[in-house]
Amino acid sequence: MQPDWEELYQNGTKPWDKGAAAPPLLEWLSANPCKLSGAILIPGCGLGHDVRMIAAHCGDGAEVLGIDISPTALAEAIAFPKAANESYQLWDLFDPPAEMLGRFDWVWEHTCFCAIEPGRRDDYVSCVHQLLKPSGQFLGVFYLDPYDDDHKPGEGPPHGTDLEELEQRFVKSGKFAMIETYPPTQSYLGREGAERVLRLTREPFDPAA
Repeated sequence: MQPDWEELYQNGTKPWDKGAAAPPLLEWLSANPCKLSGAILIPGCGLGHDVRMIAAHCGDGAEVLGIDISPTALAEAIAFPKAANESYQLWDLFDPPAEMLGRFDWVWEHTCFCAIEPGRRDDYVSCVHQLLKPSGQFLGVFYLDPYDDDHKPGEGPPHGTDLEELEQRFVKSGKFAMIETYPPTQSYLGREGAERVLRLTREPFDPAA
């Protein structure tokens, strides 16, 4: 059963929020200066830590949009000092406004994929595919094994995944081509060795990209 995200944010129950941008994102941005540009979408952005980090890194060279289905989360995100050219909107990734289709140069994924019901993962792939421009790129960090004493398989979110499933859903579906994949060397405490960074393109791989 999908959680009531708005109720959780209203109650202050947000253990997924670490108070800072994802370390693998910081690592990738440092290794790829000026790579992100254009229109960038962050689905399930929560309090917007990643949104602000990307906006600060890109400066005026990007329009960074964070979306979420929780009005409370977005109100808290907007309350933070503005980093650069970022904004927030309330809409569901699975029901995007028509004017957003094909609009984005990049999608950044962090904790959205692992939070949705696994049965909707193919829908997720289709939605981000539709939101990206034909030459758009998808960059994300995936929490492969979130299970511990408090999180058992089938009791998520977060829900686990593995590289084989990610390749099956993104690449073998024919919607994306893989550019790079690697385990990040920087992670939140407790996620060390349990994450994977993927960068994919909506078109066949271009070595110059």
